[in-house]
Amino acid sequence: MKNFGFLAGALFVALFTSCDQDIDLTADWQNIPIVYGLLNEADSAHYIRVEKAFQDQNGNAFLAALEPDSLYYQDATVRLLNLTTGKQATLVKVDGAAEGYPRDSGDFAQLPNYLYKVHSNNFPLEGGDEIRFRLERGDNLPEVTADCVVLSEIQPQGLFAGSNLDFSEDDDITFRWRAGDEARIFDLTLVIHYDEKLAGNPDVQSYSLEWPMVKNVKRSGSSATIIAKIFGLEFYKFLEASIEARPDATRILTGMDLVITGGGEAVEQYISIALANTGITSSQEIPIYSNISEGRGIFTSIVRTTVPDLQLSAESDNYLKTSTVTADLNFQ
Repeated sequence: MKNFGFLAGALFVALFTSCDQDIDLTADWQNIPIVYGLLNEADSAHYIRVEKAFQDQNGNAFLAALEPDSLYYQDATVRLLNLTTGKQATLVKVDGAAEGYPRDSGDFAQLPNYLYKVHSNNFPLEGGDEIRFRLERGDNLPEVTADCVVLSEIQPQGLFAGSNLDFSEDDDITFRWRAGDEARIFDLTLVIHYDEKLAGNPDVQSYSLEWPMVKNVKRSGSSATIIAKIFGLEFYKFLEASIEARPDATRILTGMDLVITGGGEAVEQYISIALANTGITSSQEIPIYSNISEGRGIFTSIVRTTVPDLQLSAESDNYLKTSTVTADLNFQ
């Protein structure tokens, strides 16, 4: 869960920064659950965020947001049920900050950062498994549920560790991969690694840049093969915009990793609804998508595959070193 990627990160921000559009936070008290869970079969542990919409009878929602008791259930029980295998697990309430997942600064209380956790060896997942989320809030309130299907592994086509990438300055570069039917929308990220040495300094510094090459790629029809294209010159423009041109710097591109992230139907639906209401003729008020039986939230699956140790083709490497776009970056 630690590295959501651009697709999942954008979903998280949009969901929880807009969750007050339709909820009157100063109305008479209601028990409104807020749920966020992304299951990935490759994760060593699965975490789910469960909170509640907060109310303050005096109408000061900002102060209430800083109180953990206003955000978290005290005696909630969170379970996952694998409808395919019949296995069930009760998740343990943990402090995400102690687990290495601090909450971003903002209007909400940062500590504690309660999450519900289960180790993958206690609740293993396989692609195609149907999983049900179950929340018991107490007080004889109805159970809150949501279902998703675990996404199967993505299979890159024509790329493997050590492959060359050809970013032609006047043509597209094409990426292909295969994914199961339940994966509906994808992001491609290129992680670019390079070393830098400054004149007069014997130390070599290593850096990594994350380039979100393509976002929100949808599969075409029923084909299991998904295709994404990007104009090759964009690679050099990204480097030009991301790295400072320094005459005293010598740089070497040491490799690249291609990361393909896929999201399930809930992610596709959420993004589609959001994009449908943006633009010059829209109201700019993004509708809320939720697949939770009560309250707000997203419970779905993601999958991520990385192709490591990619290199530039000889032609692209030469263009990186000599073109007017990137020559000032002093790649050797």
